[in-house]
Amino acid sequence: MIGLALGLFVVAVMGMMYVGTRNTYSAQESGTRLQENGRYAVETMARDIRMSGFRGCQSDAAVNNTLNTPTALLYNFGEPIWGSRNSGGAWTPALAAPADGLGALPAGDVLVVRRPVGLGWALIGEMASTSADLPISATTGFAQGDLLMVADCGGASVLQATNASPGAVGRIAHVSGAAGLVPGLSGNALARVYAHDARVWRMQTLIYYLAASLRRPGETALWVYAQPVYDGGSQRNELVTGVERLAVTFGVDTNADLAVDRYRSADQVGNWGQVLNARIELLLSGGSGSLTTRVQPYVFGGETISPSDGRLRSVMSTLVSLRNALP
Repeated sequence: MIGLALGLFVVAVMGMMYVGTRNTYSAQESGTRLQENGRYAVETMARDIRMSGFRGCQSDAAVNNTLNTPTALLYNFGEPIWGSRNSGGAWTPALAAPADGLGALPAGDVLVVRRPVGLGWALIGEMASTSADLPISATTGFAQGDLLMVADCGGASVLQATNASPGAVGRIAHVSGAAGLVPGLSGNALARVYAHDARVWRMQTLIYYLAASLRRPGETALWVYAQPVYDGGSQRNELVTGVERLAVTFGVDTNADLAVDRYRSADQVGNWGQVLNARIELLLSGGSGSLTTRVQPYVFGGETISPSDGRLRSVMSTLVSLRNALP
């Protein structure tokens, strides 16, 4: 009887040790996964924000946009960055297509960045005129319909490649009225004649937002929408699952001294050309499988919150300067 009692006691102790070890391992694994997801989301957004508003080696000159709809959300490459916040059930500034059809949740801001894709390709000669083709060495990096920016230290122009296989033939045509191209060009002439010191980049607009997760139904995720889609990518991607909130505040230069004077949310920014940097803040949740044994308060947007669902959470944030907004 004594031996049996001692044996049961030892088994019970070992069982408790096993359960405790398993719970500790699960908590550590969930915490590590949260940190990894948070770092990936922050680093991805920071890289794109840093290049938003890119215009070659010049920073303050206006971008000559020859596209048909130069102020549309997807094609306004003269505007460095844009955002919207949901307050009182409405988005301010109002969302335009395609952002208004993405199913963005009000728990997160909508962030739009417009940046180059890949490396710039040097011109190998001088344009014969502002309407002439851009001469480049042959490459597979450009295709008909690509949205492009050509820039040097004196200016930048946005155009669309209208000829077939511009990379393969070594020249990029930009002729208005080309059939089947969206958005197309309003004119043939660029702002200036570009020469050997100019480079050409593919340009892309990205929209970051929160929406319902497809990987884990019932949860929210950070999504990114891309236009145009290059190199076989997908237009909509669920970037990180388990992101509950997204807040973006913008550093604004109100007196043109190249220093941030105010930090404002998207609904308070009047002139997006004055934005010098952006602060992103993400709240990540470990999901229903990562429960804590006690309440773990967190601070988001300057507010302390004590959740009651027992889920493990982590707040990640960073401040990113726009590359071409500063000297």
